[in-house]
Formats: sequence, C-alpha cells, structure tokens
Amino acid sequence: MVKAFSYGAGSYEIANVLQFQGVDYLCVAYTDEGIALRKAGIQLPIMVLSPAPNTFAALLSEKLEPEIYSLTHLTKFISFLNQNDLKSPVDIHLNFDTGMHRLGFTEEDLPTLLEILENNKSISVASVFSHFIASEDVSAKEFTEKQFANYTKIVDQIEARL
Repeated sequence: MVKAFSYGAGSYEIANVLQFQGVDYLCVAYTDEGIALRKAGIQLPIMVLSPAPNTFAALLSEKLEPEIYSLTHLTKFISFLNQNDLKSPVDIHLNFDTGMHRLGFTEEDLPTLLEILENNKSISVASVFSHFIASEDVSAKEFTEKQFANYTKIVDQIEARL
C-alpha cells in the first residue's frame, strides 16, 4: 500500500524499494497516484482503490488496475471498456464487504456479479479481497473468523464459476 504518499514516507521512494525487493503488486487510493508512480518509472502492477469513472481512460493508458466494489461501478467500467473496443481483457480486483460496511460487493450481489463476469470478456478477475476490520484484536477473533469464513465462501463460488 503506497497511497497517501506512502503515509508520509514518499510514494516513489517506497515503491522503488518494493519493486527492487520483488513484490507482486502495489496499491494506491487514486488514479493520479498511480500515474505519478508510472511517470517515476515504477513498472509493477498497480491496483487503484478508488478509480472514478472520469479517470478510466487514464487508468487504462497507464496500465493501472481498478478495484471494483459495486454492481454500479462494474457496469460503468464495462460500459467504458465496450465503448473503447479493447483488444485484451483488463484485470480488475473485486472488493467484498465481509463486515466493514464501507465499500464492497455483498454476498447478495454474487449471483448477478458472477453472471456479469461470465458474460464480459473485456474483464478478467485478478484478485478478490476484503478488509478485516479487527484481525489484530484478540477480543475480535470470533468476528474475524466469521469474516474469513464468509470471504472463503465467496471466493470458492467465484473460483467455481470462473
């Protein structure tokens, strides 16, 4: 996670060290942060957590990968892709809400989401993730285990269909 200027440590500096160390992915909050890293020479895959629809073109031109967190957001992204007739699928990252209740697909979204994913060759699921809100808090162990069980169930369904 190198968003917000790497929490004050310097986005490029931290990203450069991580790239040198061979990490698989970087993550930023906004498209402009990813663009700045690309312009600074960072070539690792970069996930963007909050890609606004008006940044989709820049996102693709810089080979950044969007987090998709709702059916509405997914529909807007697919519509953009279809209008631009891309030659290969774009990697996306699916965020599931397993307990934080801020952003993310819900388990109830899953049937519609799977249908959309199966029927759109313009996208490819690169990852599925969630945010465990209290994983380091021993007193919340039961809640974290419930989140993990829900997440695992969702991932199993996605893997089975895709």
